[in-house]
Amino acid sequence: MSRKRRVLVAGLAVLGMAGAVGTGSAMAQDKAANPKEAHVTGDAWLKYPGDSEYPYRRFVVDAHGGPWKFVNGKMVMGAARGTVRFDHYSPDEPGGPSKHHWGWIKVDYVMASGPIAVVSGIRQDDEHGIPPNQKRANLTFYQSPRGHKYDRMGFSWGVVFPQCQQMGSGPAPFSTASSGPFGKWLKGYTVKDAPLTLPSGEFQPPDNPADCSFADE
Repeated sequence: MSRKRRVLVAGLAVLGMAGAVGTGSAMAQDKAANPKEAHVTGDAWLKYPGDSEYPYRRFVVDAHGGPWKFVNGKMVMGAARGTVRFDHYSPDEPGGPSKHHWGWIKVDYVMASGPIAVVSGIRQDDEHGIPPNQKRANLTFYQSPRGHKYDRMGFSWGVVFPQCQQMGSGPAPFSTASSGPFGKWLKGYTVKDAPLTLPSGEFQPPDNPADCSFADE
């Protein structure tokens, strides 16, 4: 097993943290090197435990793809497409009437194993003034074997620090499925996993993530 492949198996290259795994010419990757596509789809109201007054969040997900791909022998992190739309049903001002507040995420990463998936992408809701270091959004989905009323979901701007999220990381799915503010259950989440196929031969590791600041601006 080559040194570069050992790094991938250890997880360093997958995390984009393989700083120096050697250089040299990259061998052509066969089609099996690119993971098969996973899929996460569905629509559910969630009850977010971090907001007792206005806890309802709705997430509509349509995400397909994998965690990485190879381009000319180089691993490129992010090989997915799709969208996640989300709604926070709450008033604009305390005591006012609740209304829908929609935003959306452009998906670029999906990894799913069994009933659990991580979906990542870039938030597009610029009108809400999202700082640049909080644009990366990571979402987790759990399809319960007991039925969709027991599905769970987590998002990276609740309970955890939203700054400087890295592709593929994600919180525990801390929000439970709910009938929402209108008492109507939605269809829940469906996770279709895909086995990861490790590449064979030599390859160039992915680039390190861009530097990120925890400053507010």
